Parts: sequence; C-alpha cells; structure tokens
Amino acid sequence: MATITVPPVITPTLSGSDSIAANRRRVQLRETALGLAFVAPATLITVIFALYPVVYGFFVSLQGGKALPEGFVGLKNYLNALGGLAYMLVLIVAWVFLWGAFRVWRQGYAAMQSGHGNFLIYLLPAMIAAPATLVTAALLLTGNFAQLPMPILLLIVAITIYVGLNTWLPGKQGLPYVLNSWGVLLFALSGLGLILFAFQQINANTSATFSILQPLLDERGVYLPPLLNQFAALTGVVIALGLTLALHRAHVSALASERGVVAALSGALRWIALFIGILLLLALAAGVDQLRQTTLAVPALDSDKLTAAISTSVELLQRNADASVLITDLLLWPQIFALLAGLACIAGAYLAWQNASRRTTTPGLFTLLLIAIGLMIGGWLLIGEIPNAIATGDPQFYDSLVRTATYAFVTVPLQLSIGLFLAYLLFHEVTIGKSFYRMIFFIPYIAPTVATAAVFSVIFSLRPDSPANQFMQSFGLPSQQWLRSQNGIFQIIAQIITQKAGLTPIHLPPFLVGPSLPLTTAIIFSTWVFSGYNAVIFMAGLGGVPRELYEAAEVDGAGRWANFRYITLPMISPTTFFLTLLSIIGTFQAFTHIYVLRDPSSRGKMDVATVRIFDAIKNGLLPYASAMAFVLFGIILLLTLVQERVTKDQVFYG
Repeated sequence: MATITVPPVITPTLSGSDSIAANRRRVQLRETALGLAFVAPATLITVIFALYPVVYGFFVSLQGGKALPEGFVGLKNYLNALGGLAYMLVLIVAWVFLWGAFRVWRQGYAAMQSGHGNFLIYLLPAMIAAPATLVTAALLLTGNFAQLPMPILLLIVAITIYVGLNTWLPGKQGLPYVLNSWGVLLFALSGLGLILFAFQQINANTSATFSILQPLLDERGVYLPPLLNQFAALTGVVIALGLTLALHRAHVSALASERGVVAALSGALRWIALFIGILLLLALAAGVDQLRQTTLAVPALDSDKLTAAISTSVELLQRNADASVLITDLLLWPQIFALLAGLACIAGAYLAWQNASRRTTTPGLFTLLLIAIGLMIGGWLLIGEIPNAIATGDPQFYDSLVRTATYAFVTVPLQLSIGLFLAYLLFHEVTIGKSFYRMIFFIPYIAPTVATAAVFSVIFSLRPDSPANQFMQSFGLPSQQWLRSQNGIFQIIAQIITQKAGLTPIHLPPFLVGPSLPLTTAIIFSTWVFSGYNAVIFMAGLGGVPRELYEAAEVDGAGRWANFRYITLPMISPTTFFLTLLSIIGTFQAFTHIYVLRDPSSRGKMDVATVRIFDAIKNGLLPYASAMAFVLFGIILLLTLVQERVTKDQVFYG
C-alpha cells in the first residue's frame, strides 16, 4: 500500500531584527497613545479656557456695533485705535507666520536629507488638514455650526491618511513629520491669508474716498492711480525677488556640479527676473509718489462739489469726512509702503552685514559694508513715516500705552531692587525673627487691593494735613495735589529747586518731565505692595544657593560684594527671571488700584491702557475695547518672548 507523504506547512517567521523593530514600533505606539491620553484633558482645558477666549476676543474686535457685535467690519476698530499702523502690524504678524512655516519646513526637510524617510509625501494630507483646520476654527468663531460636518470630515480623512503613511511607509519619521507638515501649511496659509486680508482692508477702507475723488480729479486733469494696480506690482516684485534668489541658488549649484548649460540658463534667467522686479518696483514707486502728489490737488477742489460728493457716501458721512480726512485716506497706502520698504532695507542691510564677513577679498568686503550702511540709512529714513501713521489713531489710547510703559519700566526695577535688598538683609544679616519679618513683608500683597488703595487715597489726599503732605512739610517742601496734579515729577522737582534758590521757574521739555504725580503715586503703591512679595520669593531662591560656594570664595579672599556679584546673582537668576516676567506682565495688566486711586479731574494722567479699555466698555464700545485689549495682549506677549530670548543665556538652572 502506497504511503502518502504530506509536506510540512512552512510558516513565515520574522527575522530577529524585523521582530525587534516590530516590537519597538508597538511599544512606541502604546507609549504615544498613553501620553496623548494623559495630555488630552489638559490640552482640552487649555484650548477651552485659555486659547479660545483669546481667539474669540480677536473675532469680537473685528465686529461693528457697540454693546453687542453687529457684523464684520474688518480692521476698522484697530484703525481707529492705532491708525495706519494697524495694517503694518497685521503684515508683520503675517511675516511671522510665514517665517514660522519656513522654519518648520526646514526642520522636516533636514530630517529627510539625513535619511529619516520622505517628508514631502506627508505634505499631501497636510493640504487637506491645514485648510480644514482654518475653516473649522472660522466656523466655530462665527457660530456656523451647521456647516461643521464637512471640514471635520476632511480632518478625519487627513488623519486617516496620516495614520496610513505612518504605518506603511519605510523609514518613517512618525509624529514629527505629521506635525511638521501640518504646521508648514497651517502657518503658510495663515500668513498668506493675513496678507490678503490686510490689502483687502486697505482697499475697502479707502474705496469710498477713491470713488468720489476720481471724477473730481479727472475734471482738473489729475491722475489718481488705483490701488489694485499697485498691489499687483508689489506682488510681482515679491515673486521676482523669490525667483531671483531661487535661480541664483540653482546657478551656484550648477556651477559646483559643472553643469555648464544649466548654469548658463539659470544665470541668464536670474538677471531677467531681477530686471523685471526692478521695473515693477519703479512702477510701484511711481504710483506711490503720484498718490502723494494727488493730495496737493485735493484742497484746490471746489468745496461745494466735494461736499456734495461726500454726501453720497454713507461711510464718509459716518466719519464726518472733509478734505483733511480724504487726504489722510490717500496717504494711507504711501505710509504703509514706506514702512514696508524701510523694513525691507533694514533686513537687506542685516543680510549684507552678515555676508560681508564671508568675503575673502577686500573690495568685496568694503562693497558689502557700504551697501549695508546705505540700506540702513534708507531704512531709517523710510520708517520715519511711523509718527505720521500713528497720528491717525486714537491719541488717548496711545497716551495710555505710553503711560503703561512708563509705569511698568519704573515700577519693575524698584520692586525687584527693594525686594532683593530686603531678602538679602533677612537671609544673611537678620538672625532672629525671620518668620515675623517675612509675614510683615507679605501682608501688603495679601491685603485686599481695593481697601489698601482706599487707604492710599487718604494718605495722598489733597488736604494740607494729609500724611503725605505733612511729610513734605516736615522737610520744608510745599504740599502737593498728589492725585490731581497735571505736572510730571521731574518738573515739580525742578520748580521746587528753582523756587528755593530764588531763580526763575524753568519748564522742562515734555520728554523730560517724567511720570505725572498721580502716576507716581500709583508707582509708590505698587512698589509697596509687591516689594515684600518679591523679598519672600528671593529668600526662597537664596536658600537654594550652596553654602560651599561662599566658603570656597572666602578661602580665595573674595569680599561681600564679590560673593554677591559672582555667586548670589548667578545662582538666583531663575528666581530673578521668574519675578521679572511676573512683574512686567502684572504692571501691564494693572487696573484695580489705579482705578481706585484715579481722580476724574486729573484729566487721565493716571489712566493706563487697562483703564482706557474699561472706559470704552462702560461707554458701550465692546468691539473697540476688544481691539484695544488685543493690542495690549500682543504687547505683553511680545515683551515676554523678547525677555525669554534675551535672558536665555543669562539664566543658570544648575
């Protein structure tokens, strides 16, 4: 009987390296999922209670109306507050987004060049994810929840593609490539959207002026160049510049790889693109100059015809427009163009200065240095348009910003210096009762602000027998109207000195009078409240300095000042950085004690930005108040980022 032999079933097995790689991927996937599960609640809370209010505040600031938003008006609230500078700030924010997109792109591309998978293919789902993200955010802000399913579906599709790419592509980078590709297009679209939005707003907010002036100027034979043509020329200049740089890089690469035909072609195209860009720039400059010349013809127009033309525009009637308002509208784009050109010149000067050090020949070095100096001078002259752009804004809001900056940059050094001095004395000199002194110093910080401010308003009241005036009289000095005076503190000191010396009273120039006396009172209050708090925090930082460092310094013969300068200050730099950051943010947000101390008859000499914003809310101007609040938020954010950047190398964390 024949025997049937059944061949054994061969089961494919993974090699050792493949099995280890598969296990590693599973472990990484589990760790990523676990990390996201822990982070998700905190992320959701941050988005709902931190990020969303900020974004919604910006959305409200773009609305019209008073107590309640009554429709989209674009940048009009920012234009009323900041003048022409509002458009410039939007363009700067757009540039920041585009720069962020470039930085994120460079990270992903560098990782791909180093052999970590294909970054470019991750951009395909990002083309779906980034627009869907922006549309979803816009729908959430505008309340169009009925249209949300479509962008959310697109987001799900994009995430599904990302998961598929991350699963099947060899040599994948994983989550970093997903975030990089998503971020590149998100930042790029945001930047481009802001640029288009800014230019659309410039055209929309000046269209009424151009439409009524065009026929009147035509009668006098004066040409009024349209803005859209100039915007198109500016776009062409940017594109030509980008092509020139790209072709230059291709030319250099072709020369290095000895590809003569490609090098010759890219070199010729480079000069053609540069020539076209120069022609477009000259045309743009001519249009801007023509707009400036056109403003000279507006006062010569027939006043009756001009008034009749203005009466046909609801927008101009709402602004109580006259010839001066129309001239301001005509000069808006020239001012913005001058600021853009000035910033471009300064950026070009920086690049030329950086490249000068790479030149190997003396003529090349001096040529680039001369170019850098010329561009810097030109940029400085062009950004001289900033005061003219600011002049079209709200003078009270600008005054409040200056007052806020003065209050912050006087108060913060005083608070920190006094707090550090008290902490050093308590930590190194006082041996008995440290806890008692710490409690005494901390009481002003924990006391109710309204109550302590009310006490200060009594101490610095206008009565001759108030404690502050009695203190002045004890030194033979005249009584002061602390919360009502219009004079600056340095002007008052100069008057007292000249009066005591029997000299003719002098009047200091406005930039030397110093903070007003009411604002000085607020500075004294803030210093009294927060110096003790800073002292307590500084004492905690001093307690973390190793005693061995002082002992080693004493062996080397270091004195008390050397110990403080080279040991104490560097070792407490994290504490100093924290308190400085907290103090700057707190002073720019200061409101309660200033509002209690302010005297309405002082003509706003104590009104900082927060008080100005609150007054706008009281007057029913909620969107305008939101615009001012968002400007203040941007200033605080910028100062925080600058401080973190500047002190990054000076803070020692051990």
